[in-house]
Amino acid sequence: MGKRFISRVVTGFVMAALAGAACANPVHLRIAKMTQTKRQAALGEMVRHAGIKCIGIKRAIYQGSDEGGTALWSARCVDGRLFAVEIAGAADGAARVVRCQSRKRGAGNCKFKGRF
Repeated sequence: MGKRFISRVVTGFVMAALAGAACANPVHLRIAKMTQTKRQAALGEMVRHAGIKCIGIKRAIYQGSDEGGTALWSARCVDGRLFAVEIAGAADGAARVVRCQSRKRGAGNCKFKGRF
């Protein structure tokens, strides 16, 4: 019983730490609370701010956060191009946009989960 209890406590701490990393990112939290339409517009603005011409975002999916609180979103332009949008955990929410090399799941430089 003692080992099971300790295992549950450790698992709880790990899950709380991972949840804290995502919660430490105020810009990500605002985007996550938006409607899908507003979220697509916000990520589209980040893509355009990076100097990339994109008429609009057709699909935006949250992919997770790292231990530093940087949130990763996948954003697909209407024309089919796929981008990784990394939103820093800092209060300014600086974003880095990377064009994905391949559209095939698990291939190229962007490793996304789920349908994108």
